[in-house]
Amino acid sequence: MANPTKVLIAEDYDDARDIMTMILQSAGFEVLEARDGLEALDAARTKKPAVIVMDMFMPNMDGLTATRALRDEPELRRIPVIAQTAQPAVISGSRELFDAVLAKPCSPDLLLRTISEVLVR
Repeated sequence: MANPTKVLIAEDYDDARDIMTMILQSAGFEVLEARDGLEALDAARTKKPAVIVMDMFMPNMDGLTATRALRDEPELRRIPVIAQTAQPAVISGSRELFDAVLAKPCSPDLLLRTISEVLVR
């Protein structure tokens, strides 16, 4: 049996993270969780997720800064990152850093479809 695909959710809001975890686990993904950009970087380095869903507004290190740091590390730069934000204008000048952008709130179907799309690129 193949190992499930690892998805890292970087989200500081517990309820949102819990909901995404349930959605992804029910679709067969292994879910890793981070509460801020620093935890996301650490998890990316140690757990090597297949894709990261990154909130933009988090304490300690925001999603934009964390994604820039990922792109600067040769062993992590190819991990697809999906930005998730209620304010897409925040990343308007940095869209090239992300493989996809999801506006919050996002439907479960769109979340799953977007993850599937970035994984096949």
